[in-house]
Amino acid sequence: VNDVKTGFSPFPGNINQLLFKLKPYAEALLRTKGAMPEFVNPKYADEAKTIFKKPTRLECMMQDFPTILSGDAAKRVGFTSISADM
Repeated sequence: VNDVKTGFSPFPGNINQLLFKLKPYAEALLRTKGAMPEFVNPKYADEAKTIFKKPTRLECMMQDFPTILSGDAAKRVGFTSISADM
């Protein structure tokens, strides 16, 4: 329910951002042909984990991109966190 005074939700949406410098990104794509580390994240329907709830698939996470960087580009990866109340 939105705040009656402001009209806004007290729980704002996710505003995570992932930024790339284009030159190292393009170089990594050329070197790896766009391949990223993959994983399988199955959802099971039973406690014994013998029946899938739905078909599983290969997935990858964009935050894993730095793992495929090399040389100077790999040394220049950074992370910034800011207070949630900003």
